[in-house]
Amino acid sequence: MPKVSIIIPAYNRADMILTALKSVLAQTYPDWEAIIVDDGSSDNTREVVAGVKDARVRYIYQENKGLPGARNTGIRASSGEYVAFLDSDDAFLPEKLALQVPVLDADPQLCLVAGGFVEVDMNMRPLHEIRPWVKNPTLDLLDWVRTCSFCVGSPLVRRAWLDKAGLFDETMRYVEDWDLWLRLSSMGCRMQWLKEPVYLYRMHASSMVRQAVMMKNGMIAMFDKFFARSDLPPEAAALRGEAYGHAYLNAAARAMAGGDGVEGKACLTAAFEHNPALLDGNPPVAIDTLASFALTPLCPDAKQFMALLANSLPAPLAHWPRRRVFGALYAVQAFEKAANHQPGVSGYAFKAIWNDPAWLRNRGLLKLAFASLRPQRPETSTP
Repeated sequence: MPKVSIIIPAYNRADMILTALKSVLAQTYPDWEAIIVDDGSSDNTREVVAGVKDARVRYIYQENKGLPGARNTGIRASSGEYVAFLDSDDAFLPEKLALQVPVLDADPQLCLVAGGFVEVDMNMRPLHEIRPWVKNPTLDLLDWVRTCSFCVGSPLVRRAWLDKAGLFDETMRYVEDWDLWLRLSSMGCRMQWLKEPVYLYRMHASSMVRQAVMMKNGMIAMFDKFFARSDLPPEAAALRGEAYGHAYLNAAARAMAGGDGVEGKACLTAAFEHNPALLDGNPPVAIDTLASFALTPLCPDAKQFMALLANSLPAPLAHWPRRRVFGALYAVQAFEKAANHQPGVSGYAFKAIWNDPAWLRNRGLLKLAFASLRPQRPETSTP
């Protein structure tokens, strides 16, 4: 039996699945099987897969059941001790399995090991390297209630734990992976970070924005199911408002990225009702978070997004000046450019302060603003 089973669901991805398969064939760790589950495709996915001549690659066709159903079909047909997931429009980095398999081998009590990932555009060109462990270092239950810490292709999972959890919930068409990690964590599954990128995650900004309402409904359904449990630890149950607030804030961001200010405003109103802490801070946490979202590949036009946000703020932020909304955007740009050692840091920092003088109280931004004005020490040569 192979050590690792790689599950690849596919639905009308003939134009992209070959890239995914080539990334599997390029793995430096050889002991794997790849199971492609064609979930009722009407294109030539079958022919593309048939062109891959490797006995480790298997093809299964089924009538359309949706993404979680396709993944479950693949898991049930597999035999590996460990399971990895690869979406048909994404790709593994060559060392993914070679890095992750030894971590699980070394600790039989470990449920899964997850790596970072690189967001790429439709042509697989790198956009951002995501290091999720910076904000979510522990991968415990409280982390999972607050956010989905990694994408589905990041982890390598011990198969026994997937069987124990009952696989993916096939009634969920969105956030089904987050639902699984949340259930695993609540069952005592111990997770660990491998602080290396292992996955290329292709960004489909337009499709994700179009699905904003469905994504919101999926997140709400997931939390409804989770918080209805009677065995939740008190510290997890206490995060109910924060969890729903995050779901609605995420939905507001996606709606506004798609130009739907009405839906965005309604979702923001719900977010504030569930989690009033989103109004804290100067600027408020909600505006700061949305400014960060505006600079992701999910948002096609950051300035247009912030203008719509400024015109769609519900009570109690309806009074917030447009200039200060844009001040938050420029501050986020300054911090991100500084973190990535890019030029233009001081310019954005000054623009943030010009639009919102409250940033004068932020020592970090002030340091960025004046960094370029400090005289440079002359270089000295060694005699």
